[in-house]
Amino acid sequence: MGLFSSGRGPRSFDYEPRYHDPDDEDDRELKRRMQSQRALQVRRSPYSLYLFLGLLLITILIYQSI
Repeated sequence: MGLFSSGRGPRSFDYEPRYHDPDDEDDRELKRRMQSQRALQVRRSPYSLYLFLGLLLITILIYQSI
């Protein structure tokens, strides 16, 4: 890459083509859809709801006392 580099020709280019397999892509799309549906079905524990309500109640009480 210098100014006076002589004797260098173009670099060789080795490319291995990757073939498209539509069945494989359909399987990946189905798996992705199933995982997103499974994530929606996961139920959170009610502890997080109780924690949120407790923090909300404390915040309201502090705000009212000021």
